[in-house]
Amino acid sequence: MISELNIECEIQRLKEQLELTAKENNYNFQHPQVIDLSQKLDKLITLVMRNRWHNT
Repeated sequence: MISELNIECEIQRLKEQLELTAKENNYNFQHPQVIDLSQKLDKLITLVMRNRWHNT
């Protein structure tokens, strides 16, 4: 199973990639690459939040 630390590292990587991709696309938040990265990031954040909620 993927550890929470690995997920946190992936979240940080995706945040950085999202910021760069948004900038490269003139902050067009409707650009397909921006949407794709944002959705991937949302899924990981939700996973971490659910895991933390279930472990309390």
